Amino acid sequence: MELMVDPREDRQRVRVHARLTPFQKPPNLEFEIRDASETVVASAYIVENIDFDLVITMHLRGLAPQMQQFTLYANVQYEGIGLVCEGKTVFSL
Repeated sequence: MELMVDPREDRQRVRVHARLTPFQKPPNLEFEIRDASETVVASAYIVENIDFDLVITMHLRGLAPQMQQFTLYANVQYEGIGLVCEGKTVFSL
């Protein structure tokens, strides 16, 4: 899985780009953005995703002005199988 984060100008939203390898059955996707203290500031769960190239906007909540560095965690899961792929990327606002 390839991940890229594109922070928006308002510093309250980020655009997440995820590229998956081809699959036969639609997987479930889970995304979390955590700050430097590992507090979750945004999350998304997509059930039975059908896209190989995915772009979503995530809204960051409860940010302190000095918070600059974040980590996006992503994983791919299948019902009945569980976790099959994990990824992460670090980004700054």
